[in-house]
Amino acid sequence: MRPTSVRVLALSLALGLIVSACGGAPTAAPADTPAPDTPTQAPANTEAPASSGEVAKVVIFVGFGTGTDPDQVAAQEALAQRFNESHTDIQMEFLIVPNEEATERYLAMVAGGNAPQLVGPHGTSTIAKFLDQWEDVTPYIQRDNYDLSDFYGPATTINKYPELDAGLPLGLYPSFIFYNKDAFDAAGLEYPPSDYGDTSWNIEKLREVAIQLTLDENDLTPLDAGFDPATIKQWGYADTWTDMRGQMTMFGAPTQGRPTSDDQKMALATSAEWLFGAQWLHDGIFVDHFIPDSAGQSAIDADTGDPFGGGHVAIWYSHTWYMSEGLNELPFKYNIAPLFFNQKGERISRIHADLFTMPKTAANKDAAWEVMKWLVAPEQIVDVCKIYGCLPARKSSQAAYLAYMQERFPGLDYDVIFTAIDYLDSPHHESWVPEWGKVNDALNNAMSTLYTDATADPAVVLDTANQDLQKILDEYWAGQ
Repeated sequence: MRPTSVRVLALSLALGLIVSACGGAPTAAPADTPAPDTPTQAPANTEAPASSGEVAKVVIFVGFGTGTDPDQVAAQEALAQRFNESHTDIQMEFLIVPNEEATERYLAMVAGGNAPQLVGPHGTSTIAKFLDQWEDVTPYIQRDNYDLSDFYGPATTINKYPELDAGLPLGLYPSFIFYNKDAFDAAGLEYPPSDYGDTSWNIEKLREVAIQLTLDENDLTPLDAGFDPATIKQWGYADTWTDMRGQMTMFGAPTQGRPTSDDQKMALATSAEWLFGAQWLHDGIFVDHFIPDSAGQSAIDADTGDPFGGGHVAIWYSHTWYMSEGLNELPFKYNIAPLFFNQKGERISRIHADLFTMPKTAANKDAAWEVMKWLVAPEQIVDVCKIYGCLPARKSSQAAYLAYMQERFPGLDYDVIFTAIDYLDSPHHESWVPEWGKVNDALNNAMSTLYTDATADPAVVLDTANQDLQKILDEYWAGQ
């Protein structure tokens, strides 16, 4: 699930990420971790829905993630028509809400007793943010003896908690780097390797290359005398369409994308790995100048709004959801490659996962379940993922998806995309923590400082954030 208008800018990062978002190890909360009150209960009607002559309406709320662009709206309307023409007892429709209004509109619908039947597509961030809102689909799966074996393993675990299975998997969004081949050619640099076993593509090599790809208005690099960081027109590297947890994940802390201990009671934002990552980012921004600071990001937004597609960044780290948005009629040649190995010799590539969820208070839950199954069925899942830019979560759909992507984006090494699933972050960078929103706010404030203040000490920034996190956790657990 893509993050909509998520930028690491001065004071704020949007919480409605995906993802985005989205193979390998389970990303569920630890079994001994208390979560919000989400008891597993059988659905109100545990029998398969019977035809009563009445038509059940299923409204799908779209707005927390992707799905709001005009071409997507039209495609969703066509999808609804396709379903409605083949069903007489259930009719579905998509309710499209602008991303910036989604939270308010959704909560108002729930509070007014008019919850939508399904919400989506959305990913781990909003699942975690509203964890106590969702119906556990485990009883439905058990009732129908629903076969999950065709789904990639991570797709079945990334949004599953000890007492909540949020929904059937729809799509995965592996992450990797996009690189501007023309920029590499102009700098006389070799392209990044596509082989996941090539350990030469590491964080030091990335820094070396990214510095040489950074150009000011006079085409000087940070290695040249007279280079002016105030006039940079092309940065070497950026990973700015994610939040603090997302950016710190790659550095390999024991808890990876979760800034707490396994029992969720101790803040761990000052781990050695996060300290390394914060210092690496800050140096990349203000010492080596190959990462855009907040002012640079504002300039990109004011120009094209697209760091990579707009030619502002030569190496761009993102997810498959970016492809349908950013790889359209680019004026330069490009390709994709794996994320580099980190300072520990590990490769940890973020992943986002999308699905449709069922609010607990929704009416017509049996009908909603039927629609959920239809959307992810082998006959539809590729077409649905074409709308949203996701890699279908079904293994049996890989060939059809690959054929579609090769036609739309010819010449890319698609093993890069599929192999990235094996390097996911676990615990996930959008997974549930107590007071999810407050924790992300505190961390994103720290990230804002790292991107705006050239004099900031990253260790002090993280220490302050860690104190804020610990206070949030202490207050949460005191109330349990």
